[in-house]
Amino acid sequence: MSLADEAEDQASMGLSRDSLSAMIYDSLKSNLMTSAYEPGERLNIRRLAISFDTSPTPVREAVMQLVRDGGLELRPGHELRVPILSVDRYLKIRQVRAPLERLATELAAPRISNDVLAKLAQVNDKFLAAEEAGHWKVALSFNTEFHFLVYATSGNEILVKAIENLWLQTGPFLINQYPSAIHPHDEHHPHLELIDALRRRASAEAGEIVLRGMEKGSALIIDKLKRDPR
Repeated sequence: MSLADEAEDQASMGLSRDSLSAMIYDSLKSNLMTSAYEPGERLNIRRLAISFDTSPTPVREAVMQLVRDGGLELRPGHELRVPILSVDRYLKIRQVRAPLERLATELAAPRISNDVLAKLAQVNDKFLAAEEAGHWKVALSFNTEFHFLVYATSGNEILVKAIENLWLQTGPFLINQYPSAIHPHDEHHPHLELIDALRRRASAEAGEIVLRGMEKGSALIIDKLKRDPR
């Protein structure tokens, strides 16, 4: 396809090349954050372009931004793939994530609205249903949505962006929690405890609940990485 044809196609979609690239970037980032791609999985720009029904150019721009962000890696021979984390690197990322996610949760508590609390309950219901059905990647998608609803309520977009970038690097490994990570689906489920703490505007308690959940999930991921570093 010529540049003129590409420009015409994008114009017909009502998107500039930059807008299209940003849209593809957001979609791929979401997939990486929710374990839609496996660690070590190879990605092909032309196949991605077909899946997005576009030319390779905006896809290439999106994936190169993801390489710069650490969500993808470009190996010798222009091989694009999802990184495989070492235990040491995973621990370093978790060390940075923990205080940021605690802070975002504590900032969200006094700001949270009844509408957001209701939305959290709805997303959690979908999350639990996906777990019960054994649809782990679907469950991870709803888990991500749940937590970022909380973090977005912090009102600090710089903080949320920093957390997103860290989830981007670790997202493909979250699948390693399952099926061991399932909590009993009762009133003591961490998501329900978090919703309750947020409803009571208990900032410190809400932050601690998020940390406990991260610690349990991290322990399962580290155990899997040690047994199967790939």
